[in-house]
Order: sequence, then C-alpha cells, then structure tokens
Amino acid sequence: MENIYKAYTKEINGKTFYFVKKFSAFPEYENCPIVLDGMGMHTNFYKACNIAHVYDDLAVNKLMNELHIISESARVIHLPKIKSLTHSFLKNTQHAISKFRLASIS
Repeated sequence: MENIYKAYTKEINGKTFYFVKKFSAFPEYENCPIVLDGMGMHTNFYKACNIAHVYDDLAVNKLMNELHIISESARVIHLPKIKSLTHSFLKNTQHAISKFRLASIS
C-alpha cells in the first residue's frame, strides 16, 4: 500500500480555502482502483492536513512546495525603524545626581 497526496486551493466568498486529499493505492493487487482515504478543507493549511489525516512531515512539506506556501517559521517580519537608545548608564546617573543637588540647594 502506498499513499498519494493531492492539494489545491479555491477561493470561496473572498477567502482562500485549502483542500487536501489523501489517497491509498494498492499496487500489489491487479486492477485495484485508488481509494480516497481522507479529505480536509480549511482556511488554514495545517488544519486541512490534520482533517485529511496527513501527518507525515515530508508529505506536508511537499504539498506546501506545490502550492507555493511559505511556512510561518521562514517568514521575515519587517519591523519599523526606531531611534536607538545609546545613552550611557553613567551619564544618566550623573545627570540624576546633579538634579538632586540642584533641588537640595533651592
């Protein structure tokens, strides 16, 4: 017995749905048709795989490559540039002490 996996996308009401199908083939038997073993449909690709009972990481990665899906761990998150704080701890401490001295003089 061998497993065959198929995946495709379809847009329904403006949302992309992932369809994953798992087929079982029996090459050791002559004239035996391919049997649909599991099917999953969801807006999340991983949930569609779980519904279709596809748990093999190699098969999931192969299906992701076929659909050109980038995994979450490989995505780059762009952060806006912010002003870096390069103040010295010693400078800040001296500034705070001088403010206390001025406050005590008044």
